[in-house]
Amino acid sequence: MSKKFNLLHTHISLEALFELMPVAMVLIDRSGRNIAFNQKLRTLHGFTPNILLRRRVKEFCQKSAANIERDFYMHDKGLDVPDHEIQINNKIYLVAVRPIRDKSGFAVGEMASLTDITQQKNTERALVLANEKLEFLANNDPLTGLLNTRAYYTVCEQMINISHRNHTSFSVLFVDLDHFKNINDTYGHNVGDIVLKAVSKCIIDFCRKSDLIGRVGGEEFSIFLPDTDNTSAVNFAEKLRAKIKT
Repeated sequence: MSKKFNLLHTHISLEALFELMPVAMVLIDRSGRNIAFNQKLRTLHGFTPNILLRRRVKEFCQKSAANIERDFYMHDKGLDVPDHEIQINNKIYLVAVRPIRDKSGFAVGEMASLTDITQQKNTERALVLANEKLEFLANNDPLTGLLNTRAYYTVCEQMINISHRNHTSFSVLFVDLDHFKNINDTYGHNVGDIVLKAVSKCIIDFCRKSDLIGRVGGEEFSIFLPDTDNTSAVNFAEKLRAKIKT
């Protein structure tokens, strides 16, 4: 009873301190009951004070309630609770938890701060997407999405070395579109681009997942075929030519 009494009286001074904090703050007892909190926490949940006060966390969020059980287990073991992220009302918060101990060192409660890191996470995601786009543009032809010349020959060399080490066969095909200049001259470059994209898709659909495809010139493509001997490569090339022609 004395431990509970001490914790309840702690909140009188903490409430004033909590209101000065720039982040959402809450004091929770061992049963997971809200003892004290600031305005930022009330705004975060959208609840009135009388709804939050003395209510258990599990009434609002089962996942957070499970975290609290874990927290006190770690407090009792003298371990630090790692910071973690939670999502509330489409916002992401970084939660930092520290134990509240009595004079004997027993954890009678815990204090948690919730920092809104939504903008930071959005920025991180935007940077990841931007870097992925830059990497794609550095290695891929912007029109067809195939590997560009530099990237294709770099990977091609690596695959050749692997084939040599494993003593396996490989073949390299070069595909050139006949009379492509006439298409550009007659119908314009926009139509020429449509043709190049259509041919690229045809090659992608026809090739195996293990094959490597690159656009190595204006209307020139190259295909690296691992584990493929000359006879198989010729058959492959003839079937691909017929596929493109149709």
